[in-house]
Amino acid sequence: MKPLRYLPLAALWMLVGCSSQDNIWGQYFQVVREGRRNITGNGQVTMDQAAKIPYASLAYRLNGSSEAMLVLATDSNGDLLWTAASRVVLMTRNGRIMRSVGFPHDRAGMTSESVSAPLPPPGQATQRAFRSVRLADFPDASLYGVRLTCVSTQRGAEMVTILGTQVATRRVDETCESRSPRWSFTDRYWVDAQSGYVWQSLQHLHPAGSIVQVKILRPPE
Repeated sequence: MKPLRYLPLAALWMLVGCSSQDNIWGQYFQVVREGRRNITGNGQVTMDQAAKIPYASLAYRLNGSSEAMLVLATDSNGDLLWTAASRVVLMTRNGRIMRSVGFPHDRAGMTSESVSAPLPPPGQATQRAFRSVRLADFPDASLYGVRLTCVSTQRGAEMVTILGTQVATRRVDETCESRSPRWSFTDRYWVDAQSGYVWQSLQHLHPAGSIVQVKILRPPE
C-alpha cells in the first residue's frame, strides 16, 4: 500500500529548528535542558520544573523511562505539535499520538480509513462504545497503510493525579489489532469526566514495542 499523506519527518525537524530560533523558544529550550538534568530520583517531572514552563506542556515516558517534557509548538486545526530541546516531536489529535519523531521506532502517520469519517475522539466512548478503522505508517519497518481495527469502550471512573492535583476522569480502553503485521494491543485514555479532554494516556506507538505514557501538565488555553 502507498504511504499515508503526512508531513515528512524532515519537515517536522525543520519546524522545531525554526521555532527554537525565536527568543521565547530559546528560553523554553534552556528550561527544558535544565529540567532534563534535574529529573528526580523517581523519574517524574516535578511541580517546580513544570511551573518554569509558562506554555502548554506535557510529560511523557517511553517504555517506562524517566519522564521528560514537551511544549506545544503549533495548533493546526486540532493537530497539536509538541516538541523539546531533545528534538523529540509528537503530533496529537484528541489525545491520540498521530505522528512521532525522535524515538527509536516512530509512527510517521495515522488516519481514519474513511476520508469522510475522521476518527472519533476517545471521549465519545463515555457515551457509547464505538468501532473505528485506522491506517498507520511505520517507515523504519517498511510498513505502510497498516490497517488497525479498534473498539473503544468506557471502563469506569478513575482519579488521576496531575502535579499533585486529582482530576476526575473516565478511563477509555481502545483495543486494536492488525492482521499484517500480526499485532494487538490496548491503549488507555483517562478522559475528563466533564469536558472529554484526555489528561493522561498509555499508547502503543509501534509494532516493535514502543509504548508511550503521556500526561498533560498544562493544557492549551
